[in-house]
Amino acid sequence: MISVETERRVKNVMVALAGGERGLEAARDRLCRVPDFSPLSAFERVDRDTSGAVSTHELMSFLKDNGVFHVTLTELDHLVAYFDSNGNKKLDQSEFYAMFLPCEDNFLRDTALNRPSVRVLRFDRLPADIEYQMAKILEAEIDLQRNLENLKYDLELLPEYNANSVFNFIDTNKSGTISQDEVSLFLKRAGYYVTDLEALAIIRRLDTDGNSMISYA
Repeated sequence: MISVETERRVKNVMVALAGGERGLEAARDRLCRVPDFSPLSAFERVDRDTSGAVSTHELMSFLKDNGVFHVTLTELDHLVAYFDSNGNKKLDQSEFYAMFLPCEDNFLRDTALNRPSVRVLRFDRLPADIEYQMAKILEAEIDLQRNLENLKYDLELLPEYNANSVFNFIDTNKSGTISQDEVSLFLKRAGYYVTDLEALAIIRRLDTDGNSMISYA
């Protein structure tokens, strides 16, 4: 068992995860519905040194080009680390695309990927509406990151908090992994009636190996 207060604060983290990821999915959807948006052109726009990978500094430069100055390099380091699957501390094309393409609408995702791209040179910029929406997605990622860090800090302040105990409490069938159904059950017990899409968003945000489950790590 876990305390009522621990349950409440874990619920707060999960609800923030769900809301943040659902908002990001909507933003990715809006971007990909812009007829002129090409993921390859977007990648070339940000990859100013044409190295084939986007660095933290290149993301920072893109944000500053679009009037965003409140994001720190450390925050962008954490963002890159989240999407960086090969550990090189940069974003290759597929990792970059994962940040900007929808996860739920495969047809829209494929439509965007199959659009013809326009070569973007070192000092070129994309149409203003595309740059704006890309910058908004990056800002939303950072806002979610900040919110989650605050909520996790609040959780860890509890003397009785223990991550292993929480994991075992949510893992009701004791399989060693947490499923979408177990996330839904936990949140409903904690007083939040989560939708299937919200529960899926939580799993998607935490699942690092693509098995649609949450491991203890």
